[in-house]
Amino acid sequence: MTPRVTVVGEALIDVVLHADGRTERVPGGSPANVALGVARLGVDTAFLGCIGRDGDGEVVVERLSAAGVTVLPGSLSAARTPTAEALIDESGDATYRFDVAWHLPPEEDVALSEVLHIGSYSAFLQPGADTVRELARRSREAGRLTIFDPNIRPALVGEPGPVRERFEGLVALADIVKLSDEDAGWLYPGESEEGVLRRILELGAGLAAITRGADGATLATDSEMVRVAAKRVGVVDTIGAGDSFTAALIQSLASLTPQAIPLLDTAELRALGRRAAVAAGLTVARRGADLPSLAELEAALEASP
Repeated sequence: MTPRVTVVGEALIDVVLHADGRTERVPGGSPANVALGVARLGVDTAFLGCIGRDGDGEVVVERLSAAGVTVLPGSLSAARTPTAEALIDESGDATYRFDVAWHLPPEEDVALSEVLHIGSYSAFLQPGADTVRELARRSREAGRLTIFDPNIRPALVGEPGPVRERFEGLVALADIVKLSDEDAGWLYPGESEEGVLRRILELGAGLAAITRGADGATLATDSEMVRVAAKRVGVVDTIGAGDSFTAALIQSLASLTPQAIPLLDTAELRALGRRAAVAAGLTVARRGADLPSLAELEAALEASP
């Protein structure tokens, strides 16, 4: 049976270096986190990535499988599983150093699902980036819902000019685009949040969202724009917060057609943004990319004012 959502992108091991000197090795990667989050929210989900047949790869596959994610054939194709050193400062924020490779099976070998999510360095790093773009093109042309979260990693993707060109090409193939304020500032320095959102919508997306960490998020269509507050929590670390936001967007919108996305009204956008912000808040309140289950999210929404 074809899964409802397919996530294409990197899975890796985060080597987490804490401010107090502790070191942890935990499975991560933005798209892998999104796949895990969508599956935990009760949606049939598959993942296609580039993982090694090594101990780290076994840990990655076990984590995804335990959440109910189907790891697709062709994912175990790397010489070794990629790693990212994440340095956590005293405020809980993370900075990264990467050891990665990225390639995929030929795009014609990948079956389309109802929803395709792409993102992070896998959308920019060759040789796999061209395959990601072709999958997005096929999804868009087939009328499937396509979601893009660039999750820019400057140390990996290169100079802003070429990255911006590829980013905009992928935006034109996406129905929903979510990016952080850091992504927006790196891609379009000096441009206002509203200006970046309008640019993304003009390129062809039906819904654009920018997250701002503790300052909440803004969601916009051609006719509507809403701002939602972040869930106030004690921050343990920020790993996976944006991925949790994205996973909640996907779970909320997976049943809609691409044509329905630009028609979301103010109340629907506000409810969508609140749900995603609460999901992100649950994640930052605990260590690592521990994205919430559907039961946890529903309970937190009921308890939140």
